Amino acid sequence: MKKLVSVEKFIDLLFFKKFKVIQRNQFNWDEVFNISNDQSVFYDSGYIEFRLECLKGNEIECLDLSIGIKLENEVVAIFPLFYFKNGKDFELSFIEGSIYPPLFIKTLSKKTEKEISNILIDNLIKLFEVLELKSLVIADQLFPNRSLSIWHKTNMNRAKHCSFIRESFVDLSQDYSTLKSYYRKSYKALISKGYKLLSPFKLDHNDSKVWEEFKALHFKSAGRITRSEKSWDLLFDQVKEKNANFYFCRDHNGIMIGGSLVMICKHEAIYAVAAYDRSLFHLPIGHPLQDFIIKDLLNTQVQWYRLGRLYNKIDFDCPTDKEIQIGQFKSGFSSDLIASYRFTEFN
Repeated sequence: MKKLVSVEKFIDLLFFKKFKVIQRNQFNWDEVFNISNDQSVFYDSGYIEFRLECLKGNEIECLDLSIGIKLENEVVAIFPLFYFKNGKDFELSFIEGSIYPPLFIKTLSKKTEKEISNILIDNLIKLFEVLELKSLVIADQLFPNRSLSIWHKTNMNRAKHCSFIRESFVDLSQDYSTLKSYYRKSYKALISKGYKLLSPFKLDHNDSKVWEEFKALHFKSAGRITRSEKSWDLLFDQVKEKNANFYFCRDHNGIMIGGSLVMICKHEAIYAVAAYDRSLFHLPIGHPLQDFIIKDLLNTQVQWYRLGRLYNKIDFDCPTDKEIQIGQFKSGFSSDLIASYRFTEFN
């Protein structure tokens, strides 16, 4: 019977010639992350730990195969990756069935970046063959950028197909009045109405009672337990360590009716976890809360607020109606719609 490959076996398979491959727990991952280009929350160790626990907490067998790529005595790139059993199938990916790009340190030469990219893609193709995995999907252009990356060009030369998806962002370099002009026209009245129904707040101290209220609201909204207690603890740790902000709103009786956790790093904030009282879905609760979050993020040094994917029924990964609906809601606050690429079918 097929089993998960060991971390050690994976490291052996990922042969890098003059580069050394080391496991995530063998070096200071966040130290490298903080000196890398295009820093996204997805690469922060806190996010990786949270995502890993979400899988394990749902009783999915999973190995963290995230690695650092070392040249001489310096880790010059980090590469997040999980290998897990999804139902009867085994999968090698990071997020949404895709392998995400390596993140390179700012001082690395383009020549070395290209060399690592070529070796990594070659090894991934071999890994999928050795592990008898169904499909290799490689993501690129996760962050707003005017030019295509070396990683994109390397994949372009190896893949038979390239699809694109859309992600909604808010450009926090602009002022509030400009950003509000981008809001979907129908949202402006809903935001005004919502502020009359509720009071928004940002958790400015580590109040575990408020966090427990949010957990209870999330359970009530979902109708079931969707993640482990440890995953909730990891999220609250991010709040306490100032790597995430928790925003929530209460009705006139002081009852929490909505909440949203936003994970942050130097360059971006990510709309990560949210819950609303389902019995009040006919009321505009999420609208004023998102407006409140955007106004608060404008007081930080964060450059972009990543709202998430704008799904479409023609997307290559066939999103559900619920995903499409959620994406439509979030995109109504965006200032920018960015294309992100997915490469498949490699030579």
